[in-house]
Amino acid sequence: MRERVTTDQIKLARTVDLISYMQQYEPEELIRTGPHDYKTATHSSLCISDNGLWHWYSRGIGGRGALNYLIQVKGMDFVSAVRHLCELELPAHAPFQPVKKNPQHEYERKPFAQPLPDSNAETVVQYLKRRGIDGKILKYCINQGIIYQTTRSGYKNCVFVGMDSEGKPRSASVRGCQGIFRGECAGSEKQFGFCIPPKNTETDLAEVYEAPIDLLSGATLHLMKGHDWRRNHYVSLGGLNYVALDNYLENHPEIHKLLLRLDNDEPGLQFAMKLQERYQARG
Repeated sequence: MRERVTTDQIKLARTVDLISYMQQYEPEELIRTGPHDYKTATHSSLCISDNGLWHWYSRGIGGRGALNYLIQVKGMDFVSAVRHLCELELPAHAPFQPVKKNPQHEYERKPFAQPLPDSNAETVVQYLKRRGIDGKILKYCINQGIIYQTTRSGYKNCVFVGMDSEGKPRSASVRGCQGIFRGECAGSEKQFGFCIPPKNTETDLAEVYEAPIDLLSGATLHLMKGHDWRRNHYVSLGGLNYVALDNYLENHPEIHKLLLRLDNDEPGLQFAMKLQERYQARG
């Protein structure tokens, strides 16, 4: 039976102020950068205002309050995040009173668990072909277990899996085959993005994309031009962040060249410049 939360619990969870929550339960994360602003120790581009608004600049996401933070930053699912906040009984928008952290309220990341796959991937294949992705590439990805189909509440979804160097699934993002639904499986480890390795393990070039479908589109363009579509490494970032690329490069020291294929919009162009500066400095 699926876990549920009441409307009252949801309303209560949404009133919990992020600064109050973090000062009591994650005080080591908060670093003051101004009279009314903070950043976090783990993510220097994650900025929080004392009015509860937060923005993660490297990923281009933001929100207000502790509930959004737990879901989008800490990787909790909605129900677990609501229950967690309701159990803490933190007052909404309360002025901070320093307290000792209570071990009973320490948040533990939910273990990563992939959605159960359907018996086939017909709807996913149809959806991705409509997006222009070549069937040969889809067949490869499905056979490798990095793309599959799942069903939730009657809706078919496409799952993109991120593997570690040993081929173990460590993250998964979900894209609805109908509508605009997209999400991330609880417990996903951001450093393991959706990637496709080359045939030649000595290849020194990696193509970098924002999202899995962007990556698949890039591979399809190579195929359309008559190129070997697996001649390069393919890495998707899962948004505008460094984590997945840092991890991939650490595991593939043979890579010395990056081809940045990010979106041609202001956030994409700005982040491409940041990536260029970051990795040029590393040599």
